Amino acid sequence: MKKSKLFPALIAVLVIAILLLNGIMIRENGINTETVQIQAIMDNSSDNRWVQFIAGMQQAAEDQNVKLTVIPTGHFGTLEEEKGVVDRAVRDGANGLVLQLCGDTNVHEFLQTLSGQIHVELVDAGTDETLENITGIVSPDHRAIGEALAKEALHMAPGDPEQCTFGIVSANSSLGSVKQTVQGFETAMAREGIEISWTLEQKDGGDSLREMLEKASRPDVLVAMDNASLEAAGEYAASLEGATVVIGTGTSTKAIYYLDSGAVQSIVVPEDYMMGYRSVSDLADYIKKNTFTPRIRKVEHRVIHQDTIFEEENQGILFPIQR
Repeated sequence: MKKSKLFPALIAVLVIAILLLNGIMIRENGINTETVQIQAIMDNSSDNRWVQFIAGMQQAAEDQNVKLTVIPTGHFGTLEEEKGVVDRAVRDGANGLVLQLCGDTNVHEFLQTLSGQIHVELVDAGTDETLENITGIVSPDHRAIGEALAKEALHMAPGDPEQCTFGIVSANSSLGSVKQTVQGFETAMAREGIEISWTLEQKDGGDSLREMLEKASRPDVLVAMDNASLEAAGEYAASLEGATVVIGTGTSTKAIYYLDSGAVQSIVVPEDYMMGYRSVSDLADYIKKNTFTPRIRKVEHRVIHQDTIFEEENQGILFPIQR
């Protein structure tokens, strides 16, 4: 039987029609078919605090089929220092930026300079006053974390809290997130009429946090305002003979180890894995479809003690990577 010459022509027309229809659908949906490139910039990106956060971002990048690059950074002393790294991300042609701002002054002016150049998702933010020029904010409630630390400090104080000494330690109080944590803690303590005995902050080129703690007068309760200072406080307490109550906020394996060993009595753990996942997922969605409505997302935090580490509800926030 002789094959019809019309059949191949019909197939060709059908293929062309399908391709044209796909092109129309892509344009109508606003989907960007090019590989989306997202860069992440955080203060001291190699710090243990970011392990779960980065894992969350990587999982979201895999789910969203985007390219993620975590930029190696040290401590940012000023917003101007961080701006230099951000400018390089723009020059590299990144479509989106997951950004932890190192300061909370001149933020609006800084974000204004990025308008139209790159899509920005703020994380671990010290401010949620505006969504202008950014796609959204994903962050713990740092004031609430500070208040939770105050509640733990008062509850675990050895004796009458008004007769106890309280010390505060932080690795980088220039971060808006740390500032809010400290403010939440101090406000809650002041409501109870409790004064802070001393405050330590690590300075570039100065003593390590461990050395600073060893030189300071020993407090009854030591409160760490970030992961790096919590690790240092745990190491310091583990070397002491006799009890000093240590509480703090953090997410690293090392911080959890000091809680499990008894050197640290209480940790307020923010849900960093989910913060990382949401930041990349929301940003990628916005870039690809350009239909996502900017929003503020608050991730949860949980107070964990030595005897509650292995409770099922705490495992999800402590060890999300293994789940």
